[in-house]
Amino acid sequence: MRTIPSRLAALASALVLAACASAPPPAPDLRVSGNRLFIAAEINGQPVEALLDSGAEMTLLDAAAAARLGLGTAGAADLRGTGAATEDVTFAQGLETRAAGITLTDQMAAVLDLSDISARVVGEPVAVILGRELFDAARFSLDIETGRFRTTDETSLDGAVRLPLTDAHGIKQVPVRIEGQPELLADFDLGNGSRVLISEAFARRAGLLDPARITGTESGGGFGGAVTRQLVTLETLEIAGHTLRNVEAAIDPSPDATDANVGVSVLRQFELLIDFPGGAVWLRPRPG
Repeated sequence: MRTIPSRLAALASALVLAACASAPPPAPDLRVSGNRLFIAAEINGQPVEALLDSGAEMTLLDAAAAARLGLGTAGAADLRGTGAATEDVTFAQGLETRAAGITLTDQMAAVLDLSDISARVVGEPVAVILGRELFDAARFSLDIETGRFRTTDETSLDGAVRLPLTDAHGIKQVPVRIEGQPELLADFDLGNGSRVLISEAFARRAGLLDPARITGTESGGGFGGAVTRQLVTLETLEIAGHTLRNVEAAIDPSPDATDANVGVSVLRQFELLIDFPGGAVWLRPRPG
């Protein structure tokens, strides 16, 4: 067998290294905008970008987007969100939804006007909010900082803490502890792109309604319009054996609010293995 002259071999090696160095990195699975997570999806074979929301009990479609996709709707209902009122919705049925390598068939989605949520809460147009149907279908590996969100065959995560997932009103919850108070269950909510939320009832129990603890107010609330929320700084929030300090939180005045809701502002500090079918989530602090 003939050999390549050493000078040519060195040149070929340099070209290979240069090609490797110039190769673009793999595209992220997520588009991260602030603390909002977007993912490429298809509905009935048509491409859409969806806001990822593990706290949504079902998928939501903007009415204008549903019309653009040629989807028929039927029925009517009231949607109760975290705002001050309800929203009128109708339903699209028999949908095929594809995202993150998962195909969901014969799906139903609530159809409503998402323009208020888009402008007031998200800050950009939202056509689809992809709810927990996706999370119920598989296990997922998530690292928000690197844009990784994909299915996984792993059943645990090395160096991570396993938290049980509890069902409450269609939302999964995980145990947390706030300022040394007894452990409580917090909504696990990848659709929460703002602050940690705590209920007014919990804030009262924990002494957080003392005027000296209130740092200000802000307009918040999801579906149903805006509400005014008081702001506090939590000295500690413990989750998965990790203590976060000086955590900004908003007090949810809704009478049916859960004790706490942790969203992307907290969860982006971890690598996660999310296993809704198995009833658990693993959290591992990100390096640094």
